Amino acid sequence: MSSGSIAASKGRASRLDTIQILRAVAASMIVFLHAQELVHAQALARGLAMAPVLGQVLGAGVDLFFVISGFIIVFASERFFSAPGGASEFLRRRLSRIVPLYWFALTLRLAVLIAMAKIGRGNEWPSFAAIVTSYLFIPYDALGFGPRYPFPILDLGWTLNYEMFFYVSFACVVWLPRTLAGATLVTVLLAGVGVVWIRPPSSVPLWFWFQPIVVDFTYGVVLALVYRSGFRLSAGPRVVAALAGVTLWCGLPVSWFDATFGPGLYSWPRALILGGGSALIVAAAVLGPTETRVPILRRLSALGDSSYALYLLHPFVFLAVKVLAPAVPLAAWALWPLVVLTTVAAIAIAHGFHRAVERPVFERLQSIGSPRLVG
Repeated sequence: MSSGSIAASKGRASRLDTIQILRAVAASMIVFLHAQELVHAQALARGLAMAPVLGQVLGAGVDLFFVISGFIIVFASERFFSAPGGASEFLRRRLSRIVPLYWFALTLRLAVLIAMAKIGRGNEWPSFAAIVTSYLFIPYDALGFGPRYPFPILDLGWTLNYEMFFYVSFACVVWLPRTLAGATLVTVLLAGVGVVWIRPPSSVPLWFWFQPIVVDFTYGVVLALVYRSGFRLSAGPRVVAALAGVTLWCGLPVSWFDATFGPGLYSWPRALILGGGSALIVAAAVLGPTETRVPILRRLSALGDSSYALYLLHPFVFLAVKVLAPAVPLAAWALWPLVVLTTVAAIAIAHGFHRAVERPVFERLQSIGSPRLVG
């Protein structure tokens, strides 16, 4: 899940600190959710009581990411609209941002599977089809969970399969003027979701790509068009919008409408409750002043740049904890401190990796073959 760099059109600098802060928050929510699951498993193995909390709220980090992605893709693509070569340049930039780190994490996951197989703790080696579709962002049941769960070998990649679909869809309309492109994209995605909802296709990728969760992206597209129109809210309505979004997350359980939750849930209840709440929070973040000079918020904003690395790499940090934990005495009082410590360690390692590796690689790739667009 990545939103890329934020840059304004027409050469004028524009900071979206509030969006960067939300990216950091969204990634941390997901990591904290997974840290709870990791420590809960350790607690169960030792007969210790631990009840994970705020599962729905933390899981909404995915929806928040999707809304942010829809917003930033439109916001940061101003120079691509109606420009010759805009679609290819947009895709080149997106691929150079998304693919290297994902392929690195996916290859690292395969290396872990090989190592586990050699010590007799691994499962069956993934099929050729599972490996190829995982690298190419094609929904496929690589993990044997069934057609409802067409997850790649690196299971977190299910969200990137949606991201890549959205990028390709956007590239198909970027040759149009901004407002027409956004309206066309939203219309096509909503129509596709409606058709698939009424008549589910036999094609797993087609079924997956047009699940209602893609509506999350359309929220972001609409918000970007509203932002670009110059519309802004005063402080009061922004606070109300943010509170309404959090209230949706916390006060209306998706389980009232769906039997399952988490990965594998892409339904209308999720899109309306978690996606709708995320849209309200993003609206509060962008439809007003977006810069901050508060030092702690500026630091949190900087963490937003490493949110993609945090999302993809935290399972490997957790793997180290999982390997070391059985050798360490663990009392009931230490469970939640371990959740926090694991989360903080993942954030710190991912941020360091972003600054030392991910960002230099991305900047180098961006400098290679970048054409000058007209318009």
